[in-house]
Amino acid sequence: MTEMDASITQLVDLSGKTAIVTGAATGIGEGIANVLAAAGAFVIVADIDTEGAARVAADVGGMSVRLDVTDPAACADVLARVGDRLDILVNNAGSYHEAGSILDQSVESWQRSIDMNLASIFNCSKPAAARMVAQGDGGAMVNIASLNAHVPMHAGAAYSAAKAGVEMLTKNGALELTPSGIRVNAILPGLVQTPLTKRLFDDADIHAAFMQRIPQGRAAQPEEIAAPALFLASDDASYVSGASLLVDGAWAVSGYPDMRPWRN
Repeated sequence: MTEMDASITQLVDLSGKTAIVTGAATGIGEGIANVLAAAGAFVIVADIDTEGAARVAADVGGMSVRLDVTDPAACADVLARVGDRLDILVNNAGSYHEAGSILDQSVESWQRSIDMNLASIFNCSKPAAARMVAQGDGGAMVNIASLNAHVPMHAGAAYSAAKAGVEMLTKNGALELTPSGIRVNAILPGLVQTPLTKRLFDDADIHAAFMQRIPQGRAAQPEEIAAPALFLASDDASYVSGASLLVDGAWAVSGYPDMRPWRN
């Protein structure tokens, strides 16, 4: 746990609450699992990477489950059987698949991105919402979308469209579920330094192109996304539902770099 995690979790008490974080074996998901656990929640680490999920679960004193978020039946099974109750769902799992312009991207590649980054949110949210409604005392859902919900990028139509869909699914979820006491919100991260984005940091020219566009002049660390997720999952956000929180170092105001020189 970082110093930031420790300082924030002193202000938030999630004792007695159970949270599921998808895609939590690494990166942003791992950071979110850490802060939720530090605030007192029992965290279920759900990921297709069973070894990574087990490691994070051991670190946070929670449990791990294997979950392929693109499989609706698997999501329904996991959401129905883990834990005595469910208070918090963080839909973090996602992936940037192969790049492709609208002219050359295959239908199969397009569908993989939609399945991984948008359909997965629905697959987990539906059974989670049913369980929270049945419990009768509400809950919180936090969906991890992306800056690309607002800002397009070359060769990223599928990913950007999927993340824009996550934002609207979040708003629709808030419309339908808030009357049952279930708050649904989204976080739209900018560039975050994780294993998924490693190549953007390894190539000095690509890294420089991004830094020219981010007014804060640096990428975020996972804990800087985890802290807003903790807030939205907590009772401190009791009157927040249907919101989309940009966490991007002001990147959205300057636009995306032209990545065409680095596309093969």
